[in-house]
Amino acid sequence: MDIRADAAEVFALVSDLRRKARLNPNIEVVRIELEGDEPVREGSTFRHRFVKAGRIFEYRSRCVRCVPPRLFVSRGETDPPFEVRVTVEATPAGCRLTQRETLEVPAEALDALDAGPAPARAFRDVVRWLPLFPGARHLGSELRALQRERVLGTLRGELETWLHAVRAHVEAARQALAQGESA
Repeated sequence: MDIRADAAEVFALVSDLRRKARLNPNIEVVRIELEGDEPVREGSTFRHRFVKAGRIFEYRSRCVRCVPPRLFVSRGETDPPFEVRVTVEATPAGCRLTQRETLEVPAEALDALDAGPAPARAFRDVVRWLPLFPGARHLGSELRALQRERVLGTLRGELETWLHAVRAHVEAARQALAQGESA
């Protein structure tokens, strides 16, 4: 995601998970706290609590690598754990923000991520029963693969929407600052 702003400015936002989370239009932040002292650095721990699709999620994450203003890596202390790697690269027009999220999701956990309308719930019910029928086990595997792709597509779309919101926020703040200086 290309952003018309200084890399250090963008890094300051995305490495502070309290500020960054509030820009995520896919969730309602209840609370995000930094456990320990400022500034955010390797070893810093955040406690997260938010609502998504009517469900409450709560977990801790830890910064495992921090190289200002270029790299911020955090790991969710969840089961299974996940990792978020954020890079900010300077460009002639500002910077490029990249976020990669890594998560291994067991088949039974896909259902929790595959929230959706009644047809999706019916699909989940069918997939759960297929292992009971030996002749249909391969079909169950294929359906799980389709479900995994659907969930992955949803998560990619949500991440893209979030990064667009980060860009809009940073660029609007820069524009407001520039207008204030010219007044």
